[in-house]
Amino acid sequence: MKTVAIIAAGDTTLNLSGALLLYQADNHGGPIYATTHGIVIDANNPARRVIGPGVPMTQSALAAFAARVSVKTAYAGFVPENLLYTAPNMIAWWTPAAVRTTWFKSNYPEIGTTHGPAAHPALVFVAVPGGWYVFALRESARPGPATTLYHAPHFNVWDGGRICTGNVPLPEALAASAIPAYEDAFFRSHFTHSNRQIPHAVRTKGGTKALWVSQLAKPDPDAMRSALASTKEDLQSAIARITQSNSNQ
Repeated sequence: MKTVAIIAAGDTTLNLSGALLLYQADNHGGPIYATTHGIVIDANNPARRVIGPGVPMTQSALAAFAARVSVKTAYAGFVPENLLYTAPNMIAWWTPAAVRTTWFKSNYPEIGTTHGPAAHPALVFVAVPGGWYVFALRESARPGPATTLYHAPHFNVWDGGRICTGNVPLPEALAASAIPAYEDAFFRSHFTHSNRQIPHAVRTKGGTKALWVSQLAKPDPDAMRSALASTKEDLQSAIARITQSNSNQ
């Protein structure tokens, strides 16, 4: 059991004042029901307090509970311009297209272990507890909920956009302040191999391997942009899918 630190100004006595019980269907994405319970004295042991009968949780009780909890869980800090979406267990942001120094440690003989400048498209990152995702954008502009996403052409990315982190440590906090650390973990890692099963994740003859061979030979932002293939999913639906997947774990 982890130690819980209660921060207060001076000595604080905490008394059991109530209980909240949550009921959920076996499938974690199913309905949730909540009851609130008062605390009563045990008739057989007056020194003992027990949870009393429950009543359905009302909207006003839920609002009061959420207000108290949000003081400790809500994000506090300046919101960067590249932040797209934030929730208690998720952040999403975008980064513009750029030519970046790119590192490879690949078994592909055409690439091998090397590094050099290469064009990267604009990207959308989505981070959740224990994992993160990346998608490409056709235009290097801030996306909206209905913006179409494209497959990120990078190695170490699965078909659904999930990034294979390997032994790369990820930031512990899911907060806007962690965005630079996430981007360092992605762009400064060694790209090793393609995890794609989709045959047309990029519109380039020879696939992602040929695309990066070409980019290492001569960075070409227009060629990178032309190579992008649509996921047939917009930003809003991708976030909904990732949220659902994360809630089922």
